[in-house]
Amino acid sequence: MSRIVVVDDEKSFCEVFREKLATSGHECFFISDGGRAFVELKKARPDLVVLDLMMSEVSGFRLCRMIRRDPLLYTIPIMVLAVADDETEVMHCMEQGADDFLMKPMAAAQDVIRKIQRLLILREEAAKRNPVTGMYGMEAVKREINHKLARGEAIAACYIEAASPNGSEVVRDVAQLISTVAEETQVYEIFTGHLGGAHFVVVLNLDKYERFCKQLIQKFDSDIARSGGRGNLLAQGATQPAPKVSVGVAHNQHRKYRSADRMFQVLSEVHRKARESATSSCFVDRRRVDR
Repeated sequence: MSRIVVVDDEKSFCEVFREKLATSGHECFFISDGGRAFVELKKARPDLVVLDLMMSEVSGFRLCRMIRRDPLLYTIPIMVLAVADDETEVMHCMEQGADDFLMKPMAAAQDVIRKIQRLLILREEAAKRNPVTGMYGMEAVKREINHKLARGEAIAACYIEAASPNGSEVVRDVAQLISTVAEETQVYEIFTGHLGGAHFVVVLNLDKYERFCKQLIQKFDSDIARSGGRGNLLAQGATQPAPKVSVGVAHNQHRKYRSADRMFQVLSEVHRKARESATSSCFVDRRRVDR
């Protein structure tokens, strides 16, 4: 059973919403005082928040931003309630960190429940860790990027792939290497996700990525590729390609990203460029506009 909090000053609407959720087994609580909503949410720590955009005291836009900036609440999924046909309003709130929206008048019960179930499942997926590395997966990385973009942070995302004849061992080696390099370069605000295989994504502050990537490549080549490391990664014959690490970087220094999905599209492009090199390399997207 999930705890869902609806922040809306229309009591009649709240009752209708409760009825729609009653059959799906969710606990539904209401906060009608927008001025006290943030304090109450910090006490309740719900699994999902539904926000009305147009409340009398505190707007849903502002409350959405406050949630995304709070260290205790920022991972909670947010669904906003908007007046039908106002796409500009909806897009603005999505940029503030909302995950999905519902239109007033209310959609059919099955549509409401479907959207809520989707957000709850995504949150559950984001909380899972890879059993090999202990790192979060793709959904968690995307949520982290979306939240940082909503807070207006200057960030860089680094797609890291290690290629080695001994793939199973290099995964653990690279996971440890990322942690070691972050400590050595004093990159403390870092979020690392494991996408499967020897594929990782690191999200860090914009002013830290160059030093981090340079050190990562140097240590991979010296500690893993050359010495073989714990996994004995040295190529056993001339026919085997030498181990290498490819890093693609996308950042928001010059371009404004509205979502993690778009950032990942660019990240995939620059990662492919980095892979084209026969040796370990880093390729950074420096475009200022979409092409």
